[in-house]
Amino acid sequence: MSTEIYYFSGTGNSLFVAKELQKRIPDAAVIPIVSLLDQEVIQTHGEIIGFVFPAHALTIPVAVRKFIQKLDLKQSEYIFAIATRWGTVFHGFEKIDQLLKKKNKRLNSQFIFEMGGNDARNVIFTVPGKSDLLSKEKVILNKLDTIKDIIAARADSHEKDTEHT
Repeated sequence: MSTEIYYFSGTGNSLFVAKELQKRIPDAAVIPIVSLLDQEVIQTHGEIIGFVFPAHALTIPVAVRKFIQKLDLKQSEYIFAIATRWGTVFHGFEKIDQLLKKKNKRLNSQFIFEMGGNDARNVIFTVPGKSDLLSKEKVILNKLDTIKDIIAARADSHEKDTEHT
């Protein structure tokens, strides 16, 4: 079984999540979405395909939408998505599922990570302490352990956006 984790990241949060998940899935490859966008058709080779990206304007980034539209997912059997965000509502999983349905696929699992951000409109003028950062990192790493188990079992898991509903 092979796993391909495609990521899009600006601040590094989504890259961090993708790499940490890769450590937990022995055969996983981490691939930057932007490196493939110039291709007309993007061939996937993994049985398990994942997308990791930040929430943009309450949904998926344009680059991620364009990427999914170009994907050839014939070999994939299980698809998951992880959205990273900083205090925003996220409605993008529905959009991903719509795009996948056009390819006769579906989003099997979806997860949301609350992360730090760099939006100047939401700047908090206090720097988090080391213990705050370590505490947030521990939550993220523990959640990734759970996600790894869900992916390994190819289980359906549709985490709801309970923080902002």
